Amino acid sequence: MADAPHPDEITTDTELDRAIADVLTEMRVADPSRSTELGRRLVDLLDRRNAADANRTADIGTVAAGIDRAVRALDDASSSAELMRRACERVAELCSAKRVVLSRLDGDRIIPVTWFSADPGTMPSPPAEFDIVDGSPEAEALATNTVSVGPDVPVALQELLGVNGFTTAPVVVGGAAAALVHVSSPLDDTRRRALGVFVEVLGGCFERVGLESRRERQNALLHDSARRWAGDTDVDTAPPRGASELAPAQTDPDAAEQPLLDPLTDREADVVRLVLTGASNSAIAEELVITVDTVKSHVKRILRKTGATNRAELIARYQSGTR
Repeated sequence: MADAPHPDEITTDTELDRAIADVLTEMRVADPSRSTELGRRLVDLLDRRNAADANRTADIGTVAAGIDRAVRALDDASSSAELMRRACERVAELCSAKRVVLSRLDGDRIIPVTWFSADPGTMPSPPAEFDIVDGSPEAEALATNTVSVGPDVPVALQELLGVNGFTTAPVVVGGAAAALVHVSSPLDDTRRRALGVFVEVLGGCFERVGLESRRERQNALLHDSARRWAGDTDVDTAPPRGASELAPAQTDPDAAEQPLLDPLTDREADVVRLVLTGASNSAIAEELVITVDTVKSHVKRILRKTGATNRAELIARYQSGTR
């Protein structure tokens, strides 16, 4: 059997495991003098293994702390643009990468929208959009919803990412890939897993920001309708919170100037907001963490207060702003 390689000649964990196995196998049949030499070599290899394990543990701890910092940086992003900018910065830190590109998906097109460079003084021109190529790392990442590594950087991104390989990961929003992150280097297993965790959280953050944006638009619609019902044309004033932003309809023209004696409660206002989206009673119950029977009771009171005979009429009144 050929001599096992010296520990200094070993560069990978696989080679190290193989060398240890070879030494153990040879020791079973070696004479005493040879066994002594093999024993010393085995000690060297095991020391190398212990050191590698310790380094790996420390590296995993560093990456885990990086994931925590990266996720916390996304918490208070108030818009998709702010979220994308922060995401690129945090990915660069998490992956020890010099440059990161975040692109949105439009069918089979990849459209870069935000990017980060550790050296902004040498920032190239904005990258052009490009097609998803069959069999490419991008196609693989999208097909499997996993992180993928490739040796050949897409031409459109070479000025930004360089040409020495890259890593890409899909950002899944609402169950479908909506974006791709490109990192300017092939990542090792630990950092690929870290990137996978981060983009999963990022997808959830995009859902949150999108939901908050939709709610703001819905609340603005409700506020505008309520102001029109009250005869106030100044709809640019910031809407008050709670019951005052959802005034009940005035069905009697002569009562237009009368004060509202029975306004909607905060919870009823929440129910109306969801009714206007077309949500079912069960969906409203899940969103507000209440029972379906409670939702039904709220809807009955809302219909009574607004003078609407059913949900369809309620929705029509709010959308048209009529009394």
